[in-house]
Amino acid sequence: MMNKLIILPAGATSVLGGTMVSLSLLLKGIKICQADQNVKVLVPSGSFLEEYLQTNDQENFIQLIEAKTYAKFIKKSFQWLAKQPSHWVLMIENCLAKELMSVFISAAFSVRLSQRPVYFFFHDLALSYNPVGFLIRKFILTILGASSICNSRFTARNTRRFIKDIRGILYQPVDFDKFNNLSSINSPPSQLRAIVDSNCQIMLTPSRLDKPGIFNDKNLRALIPVLAELKAMGYNYHGVFIGEDTSGDGSYSRDLQAAAQQMGVADRLTILPPAINIESYYKYADVVVTLAPREPFGRTVVEAIACGVPVVGSNSGGIGEILSHFAPEWTADPEKPAAVAKTIVRVAEDENTPWLLSRGKEWVRHECGIVDYASRLLKITGINVT
Repeated sequence: MMNKLIILPAGATSVLGGTMVSLSLLLKGIKICQADQNVKVLVPSGSFLEEYLQTNDQENFIQLIEAKTYAKFIKKSFQWLAKQPSHWVLMIENCLAKELMSVFISAAFSVRLSQRPVYFFFHDLALSYNPVGFLIRKFILTILGASSICNSRFTARNTRRFIKDIRGILYQPVDFDKFNNLSSINSPPSQLRAIVDSNCQIMLTPSRLDKPGIFNDKNLRALIPVLAELKAMGYNYHGVFIGEDTSGDGSYSRDLQAAAQQMGVADRLTILPPAINIESYYKYADVVVTLAPREPFGRTVVEAIACGVPVVGSNSGGIGEILSHFAPEWTADPEKPAAVAKTIVRVAEDENTPWLLSRGKEWVRHECGIVDYASRLLKITGINVT
């Protein structure tokens, strides 16, 4: 009797993000493990997620669900699931948005009664500023009887309040076919060419542009005074932020540019839209700097290291956790721009940097390999591959 893993993806099915990349890489690893028949992903029909998986030759994993909104997609997904064998395993990825609560409450009881095995994969801390929201989330996860998987120990420490039964810590996978320093790129991306030709040092930060002050703030504003500190020290660094402006009207980008103007570094800051070929940007970076204080994991850290680019990051959260394994001296307090600037300069000039980078690449390859990630997740969820 074949067992199957049914994956209910995270809410961001319309834009490219870390959870979508990780999902696609999981499917790539499952395919290598020859477990294609054991996994299905529920996907909104006509969504960017459908297009993305098809582009990556993963259409065989897709179970399309017709729905006009994400809430209706979740409702219809549970209706589809109710018709499947109860021993098929459900893995929910980070679906705890407040607009989904009523759908999950009604579905949780029927899932529990079916005695279906359920896992919840926490890709972030699932926090709510509203105490009622926290209690509703905890209630839903309790009724589901879910065990959890987390993307870092930092995430695990914060999500124990929801689920104490943590079955595994899975650092997110890296596609070493794309992210490495071996393949040659003849010329920089067109949007980066003028910056490369100026002979400055490039401080790259791949990140979406979020509303200031949210809990998982990417903290891009902290990078502006770092550029100012580097300028005052006589170093010519150019900050390149690359990612989606989630404001919808470009206001977050304008705010960052206004802050750079005020601190006298407007000519040293470029904000670029998201790029699927992000690996080609890493190739021309001198350093990746990411100062999100509560980042659950930090995909940009492991991607940069795989590409042979050193990373200066926050000394807290998932970013600090990753760097602590091979280069804790590359971390700094995100609230102290002078300390961050000095760390950037030290990394650039320290003769130990190549050795630390080599150690980091070995760690990333060991902890973030696609096949190992897929096989570990299949083992955790009880999917036996013959």
